[in-house]
Amino acid sequence: MGNISVPLLQIFVSAFVALLVVALGHAFSSHRDRQNRRREQRIGYLISVFRAFAKVNNHPRLYEVAGELEQAVADVQLFGTPKQVSLVQQFATELGTLQTADLNDILVELRDSLRAELGAESISTRYVWLRIGEKKEDSPNDQRLMLKP
Repeated sequence: MGNISVPLLQIFVSAFVALLVVALGHAFSSHRDRQNRRREQRIGYLISVFRAFAKVNNHPRLYEVAGELEQAVADVQLFGTPKQVSLVQQFATELGTLQTADLNDILVELRDSLRAELGAESISTRYVWLRIGEKKEDSPNDQRLMLKP
């Protein structure tokens, strides 16, 4: 009877260790997957925010893109870093009180943060904004393409 119980005990211990390894591996994989999904979702939102701010920046008729701007401000306050939240709140306050505000600091911060998150090389060049406007028939010197630094 003593001889049979030792091999049986070894089988139970081996099975228990195997199940423990499988359970821990699954828990760690699930945790990593959740983190990756959150990271991907955050990056997606911040890319859309960056695009919205880039579209709004130097836009000749802000009321046409007001909805996108409002949503971008809300998304940064939800998904942004503390520095991004502070910059967007400063922007919103200035726009509300002064009727003008600069988005460049927010755009640079978003660009740098997203590039770091994506593993892209850091860049320090300034932005060049391309705006394409209608050519007016009564103004032959009107530029169709405008670059705004």
